[in-house]
Amino acid sequence: MAEAGPSHPHPPPKPDAPKPDAKGKPTFARRLAGSKGARLAATAWRWKAPVFGVLAVGYVGLVYSAEKQKARKRDTIPDKTYLYWKLYDGGIVEAKSTGSSLNYLLSSSQSGAPEEPPRVMTIFDVVRTLKFIENDDRVRGIIADFSHTSLPSVPSYNLGLAQLEEIQDAMLELRRVKHDKFGPEGWRTVAWTDTFTSQGQYLLASTFDEVYCQPTGEVPLVGLGSTTPFFGRLARWLGIEVHAEARNEYKSFISPYTREEFTEPQRENHAQLINDLNDNLLTYIGRNRFPEKGGQGSLDHVRALTKVGPFTARTAVESGLVNGTTYRQDVLHSVTDEGFGGDPEVKFMGFYHYHKVLERAVEKHMKEAVEVGVVYVLGGIGDAGEFGTASIVRGLKEAGEDETIGAVVLRIDSGGGAVVDSDTIWGAVRELRVKYGKTVVASFGNASASGGYWISTHADAILAAPSTITGSIGVASLRPTFLQSFFDRFHVTLESFFTGSRAQDPTHSLTPAELERHSRSVDDMYDDFKRRVCEGREISPDVIEGIAGGRVLSGLKAFELNAPEELIRQIKGLDVPPLDVEQLRTVGDASVAPVEVGGAESTPVAVLPEDQETSPFAVPEVELQAIVAPVADAAGADTSASASAASPSPGPSPTTSTSSSSTVANVAAAALDSSDTTSSITSRRTSTDASTEAAGAPAAGPAARRQVGGVNGAAGTYEYEPGPYGRGLIDGLGGLRDSAIYACQLFIANGIAGYKEQNPGATDQDAMRELLPDVKFVQADNGELALALDVTLKRFPVQKSFWQQLADASRRGDSLGDSVSSVLVPQLHALRTVAARWFLSAVADSVVEELNGSATPGAGSGVGLAGARGAGLAGKLAGATGVKEGRRAEWNGGARWM
Repeated sequence: MAEAGPSHPHPPPKPDAPKPDAKGKPTFARRLAGSKGARLAATAWRWKAPVFGVLAVGYVGLVYSAEKQKARKRDTIPDKTYLYWKLYDGGIVEAKSTGSSLNYLLSSSQSGAPEEPPRVMTIFDVVRTLKFIENDDRVRGIIADFSHTSLPSVPSYNLGLAQLEEIQDAMLELRRVKHDKFGPEGWRTVAWTDTFTSQGQYLLASTFDEVYCQPTGEVPLVGLGSTTPFFGRLARWLGIEVHAEARNEYKSFISPYTREEFTEPQRENHAQLINDLNDNLLTYIGRNRFPEKGGQGSLDHVRALTKVGPFTARTAVESGLVNGTTYRQDVLHSVTDEGFGGDPEVKFMGFYHYHKVLERAVEKHMKEAVEVGVVYVLGGIGDAGEFGTASIVRGLKEAGEDETIGAVVLRIDSGGGAVVDSDTIWGAVRELRVKYGKTVVASFGNASASGGYWISTHADAILAAPSTITGSIGVASLRPTFLQSFFDRFHVTLESFFTGSRAQDPTHSLTPAELERHSRSVDDMYDDFKRRVCEGREISPDVIEGIAGGRVLSGLKAFELNAPEELIRQIKGLDVPPLDVEQLRTVGDASVAPVEVGGAESTPVAVLPEDQETSPFAVPEVELQAIVAPVADAAGADTSASASAASPSPGPSPTTSTSSSSTVANVAAAALDSSDTTSSITSRRTSTDASTEAAGAPAAGPAARRQVGGVNGAAGTYEYEPGPYGRGLIDGLGGLRDSAIYACQLFIANGIAGYKEQNPGATDQDAMRELLPDVKFVQADNGELALALDVTLKRFPVQKSFWQQLADASRRGDSLGDSVSSVLVPQLHALRTVAARWFLSAVADSVVEELNGSATPGAGSGVGLAGARGAGLAGKLAGATGVKEGRRAEWNGGARWM
C-alpha cells in the first residue's frame, strides 16, 4: 500500500486582477473600486452608525438653535409695544378646570375652528399681568378686542360684576401709573367690538380710554333687573303640599316653591340688593365715561341713560357711551400707520403671550417668592364634581400638610348649599388654622352667601368686592308632600307599610308633633349659624339679628356696617365735584387733542385730574394719624411710589400707622422695564410702636384707630368707637390678589409675633433676620418695614399629571398601579425626564432675553418660601406661629399673642 505524502493546506485565493479592456487597460469600474475614495467610503460604511449619529445630532442642534433664535425674537418685548387682548366669554375664568387644556386644544383643531388657539387665563393671572405692565415702560398701550367673531372653542363663562370690578380696579390703577409716567399722550388704551352683547362686556370696555364699535353695533345699557318665577300655585294644582321653614323673614329661598309672590320684607331686601348692585355698575360707567359731571352727577346721568336703552351705535356715540364707530383694521391703523396719526415703530404683542413671557422671567429671576395656597369653593356647596365637598376638604388638608405654604386663601363664589356640607368644610377650615397653624383669608367672588358665608366665619380675615352678594345668615328647609290628588291625576294607587316613623315619607303629611320637631331642628341650625358668626366676627349676640334673618347684602353695604358715612360717600365718589371740560383736555402742560379713527372724531373723556381716585371704590385718605416718608429699598427704588395694591387690616390697631399710599400690606408686582428683569414686590407692615409695653396693648382712651381697607393702594385711618358689630360682616374691599397679598402679610406678621413671644426682648428686625435671612428689608423711622417679595398662588388640591396619578396608585397598591405603573413608569419616566430637561431647560434659558436686560444685582440670591434650607421659610415661620399650648399668633393690625 502506497504511503501518503505530507498534507499541505490550500493557499488563500488571490484577488482577481482588474481585467483589461480590449487595449489591455483595466475598466473604469475596476479602477473606481480600487481607488482611495472607495476605500474611504467602505470604511465609513463600516462606521455608519456613529457617522449618522453625529449628523443627526448636528442637524438637531442646528434646528434647535434656529428655533431658539426664533423664540428669542418672538419673546422680545421692544419699546413702544401695544398689547392686543382678545376678550371673550370663557377666556377669563375663576379657576381652570382639570384637563381643560387638552380639551381646548383638541376643540380648536377641529374643522371650521378659528385660527387662534384658546387662551384661557384666571382672574388672578389677568390682574397680575396688569401689575406687570404698570412698571414695564416698554408697553405703551392696550388694544382690547371684544368682538364675537373668530372665537376659540371654549366653555362659556360669564364674569360677574364683582369679578369685573377686580379687573377694572387693576386697569384704572394701571392708567393712573402710566399717566404719571408718560402723561395722557404717552399711554393709550382702546376697546373695540363689532357689537356689545352684554352690559358686563360694556362695563369692562368703559374702563379703556377710547371705546369703538362697528356702525351696526349696539350698546345694551339698560340697568340691572331680576325676574323670579313662583311655583306655589302650580304645586297646589298638582297636589303637592310644600312645608317650608325659614329663619327668618328675609330668607327668600323657599318663597318660589310655596308662595305666589315675595313677602314684603323679602321684596324690600331684594329690591335693595338690585339697586345697590345697579348703583355699583353705573358708578363705574359714570366715572369712566362722564367724569366731568362729578360723582353724583355722573351716576344720575348714566341712570337716566338706562331708562332709554339699549342704544344703537349712532345713538351711543351721541350719548357719549362710545367714542365713535369704526372697524378693527382702522383701530390698528390708528396705532401703527402715520396716515392715521399712528407711529410706525409700534409693535404688537398678544396679551396672553406677554403674560407667559413675564411669568417665565419672574420665575427664573425672582428668587424671593412666597407661595400662597388657594382653595376654590365654586358653585353650590354639596354639588358633586371638581369643586365638590370632598375636593375642597382634600385641598384644605393638602395645604395644611404642605410645609412650603404658610397662608391660604379660601376663594368662594357660591350662593350656599347643604348645611352638612357647609359644616364639613367649616371644620376643615378650623383644622387648617388650629392644627396646622396656617393663616386663612376668605376672598369673596360674585357671591358668598348662606353656606358660603358659614364656611368663612372663622377665617383670619374676609375681603369682598363692592358687588359681592354676601350675608344671608339664615337657614331654610323644604319638605314636599305628594298628596293623593297628585297620584289621582296619573291614575296611580299606593299601599304602604312602615315599622317606624313616617316623617321622611314624602307621601305622608307631617303630624303636629313631627312639625314641631322639624321646626326645632331648623331653629337649632339657625342658632348655630348665628353663634358661629358672633364668635368668628366678634359680633354681639344682642345685635346679630339686625344683620341676620336671611338678609342679603352687597359687599359695599356689608362694609358700611363699621365704616363712617362720610367715608362711604367718598368711596362711592359721591363727593367728587363736577369738573370743567377744559380741565379734562389739559393735564399739566400736555394738551390732549381729539383722535381721528376711521373717520370718527373721538375725545379721550377718561382723563382724570391728579387728585381724583382712579377707582370709584378706592378708600381715600381720612384723618391720617401719621405720614410715613417714602422708604427706599436695597436698590434705591422708592417703594412707596411703586405700591399698587392694598388690603385692609381686620381689626383695631391702636399702635399702627400707614402712609397715604399703602395699607398694612402693600405690594407692587413686577417692577420690570427695559433694563430690569426682576419682579419687585414691596410688602409693608407696621410694627408695634416702641413706646407700647406689649404687642397687644389696648388703645389709650375710648376710641381706637383702625386701618380701613380698599383697592388701588389708597387707605386711611380714622377714629371709631368699637361697636357691637365687632369686625362686621367683612373686613374690607378687595379681590383675589389683594387677599393673597394680605394673607402673606398676616403670615409674616404672625411669624414675627410668634418669634418675639418665644424670644423676649427681640425686635422686629431680629425676627426678620432670623425668619427671612435672605430677604432684604429696610425699616423707616416709625418702624414700618419694606420687603421685596413676589406673591404667587398654589392651587389645592394639587392638580396631578397622569404620571403622578399612576405613581400614587402604585404606592397605594391599586391593581391599576401594580399592573401598569410598575412596568411602564420607570422606563417612561426616565425617557420623559431626559426629553423634558433637554428641551424645556433650554427654552427656559432663552425666554429671559426678551427683556433686553440683565437681572438686578443681588435679586437672585434670596431664598423663597420653598427654600433649600431645612424645611424652608414656611417651616421656620410655621414653627414660630404654630400651636403652642393651645395658643396661636394672630394679627389684628398690631402683633399680639393669644
